[in-house]
Amino acid sequence: MNWKTFGAMLARDAHVARRNAVQLILQTFLQPLLFVFIFGRVMVGSGYMPAIYKSLLLPGIIAISMVFTGIWAVAMPLIAEFQWTREIEDRLLAPINMTWIAIEKVLAGAIQAAVAGLVVIPLAWLVLGRGVGIQMENPVLFIAIVLLASAFSACGGLAL
Repeated sequence: MNWKTFGAMLARDAHVARRNAVQLILQTFLQPLLFVFIFGRVMVGSGYMPAIYKSLLLPGIIAISMVFTGIWAVAMPLIAEFQWTREIEDRLLAPINMTWIAIEKVLAGAIQAAVAGLVVIPLAWLVLGRGVGIQMENPVLFIAIVLLASAFSACGGLAL
């Protein structure tokens, strides 16, 4: 295993994410913001749903954001690399096993998915206000679930 090459590929994905920061931020914030606003603010405010619905809604929005972002962060760059840019050939010629190329893609997508899921919490507090009751009785379990969900969603993006 060539850790220097693995780190360079991970740094390249981080550089691409920084270069596309505006698109990445919009992708990360816009969908959860719309979900939280429509289902948490509009439907509860108009009386279609009870006020407790906001607390039930938040874990689902965190999960949806993580799954969509993890799949999108791995699948879309791979589609571009296979079709237009042909960067996949450069990665396959790197002095590293092909398995580690896939692991690097999954790791980069999992990091983006975890950030997307964790961003939903303060976003929901801003939009929904004080009515959101999040009780984190076991933060270690919460972190483990976030890491596993982000890794599984990134693996799903690789499988597509």
